[in-house]
Amino acid sequence: RINHPLSVGASTLTLNSTRILRIGLRGYDLPREERPAANLVFLLDVSGSMGDSDKLPLVKAAMNQLAAELGEQDRVSIVVYAGAAGLVLEPTNDERKIKRALDSLSAGGSTAGGAGIKLAYQIAEDNMIKGGVNRVILATDGDFNVGLRDRDALIELIEKKRDTGITLTTLGF
Repeated sequence: RINHPLSVGASTLTLNSTRILRIGLRGYDLPREERPAANLVFLLDVSGSMGDSDKLPLVKAAMNQLAAELGEQDRVSIVVYAGAAGLVLEPTNDERKIKRALDSLSAGGSTAGGAGIKLAYQIAEDNMIKGGVNRVILATDGDFNVGLRDRDALIELIEKKRDTGITLTTLGF
């Protein structure tokens, strides 16, 4: 039983003998003044395969929209990875700085995600907001193929960081 408003929608489409089921869930909207402070570290795959119009450009467009929604207490950082990992944007809520950092991104190179995830977690840890939302948000189109890429080691790292209060969200493109 759910004690808060939740919207659920479903639709079915039948094509020949194939059925496609679409399920949509939407949680309740938390009033802005009740939302805890957010420490969001975006870990963006900028490898060559992210150059398609429905990948890195889509990530950048979504983040541009997010930049306009940040509160005074919120912080966004951007870590990127391709052949290597690097910090593109120090923690800020300045919409102009975020948009400038996003404008500077382009796709190219291999996928050294292991180094990127370690750096992203370090940035999240260094800027931890007690009682707030502390999250690494990974936007990628594939597997890590350079550096740390062992599935079990990655899971262990993610679980260890989750236990400290830093969660991970993965967005697939």
